Amino acid sequence: MRFLLFFVGVILLSSCAVFQPKNFNSEALNEELLTLNREPITLSEILKNNKGKKTFIQIFATYCPVSQDSFDDVIAFQKENSEINYIFLSVDHSYHDWKRGLEDIKVKGNHYYIPKKGKGQLGEFLKLKTIPRFLILDKNGKILLYKSSSVSDRLKNKID
Repeated sequence: MRFLLFFVGVILLSSCAVFQPKNFNSEALNEELLTLNREPITLSEILKNNKGKKTFIQIFATYCPVSQDSFDDVIAFQKENSEINYIFLSVDHSYHDWKRGLEDIKVKGNHYYIPKKGKGQLGEFLKLKTIPRFLILDKNGKILLYKSSSVSDRLKNKID
């Protein structure tokens, strides 16, 4: 009887798949973001502009203390991995709050604002509930790491 329960438990646990997409869906790719100059751009265009190199993406908010604390780790990561692209997507309350908040952020990379604040198609695709959030993409824009809440060893291993 114990063996049967153990066997059923193993089968149930091993059949639980974790959502780990390899590509963004078309809705997420086509969501409109804003550049620093308040020009519209889609995630698809951003990824096309960064094709050919691995890409590090951080989703954050300038007002979030946890996001602010994570930037020290990102800066250290950037020093060790200067050959990759860095994209920062903000879910701030407003475009103006985001622009003001960027004055205190020292990370280097391309910054974009998500007007739907993580509640649009991109946020839905990412199942965005907490920030900061980190993703790693390969040279072709395929997702190597879908979800990390810190600059962890798991994230660092996806760069190598």
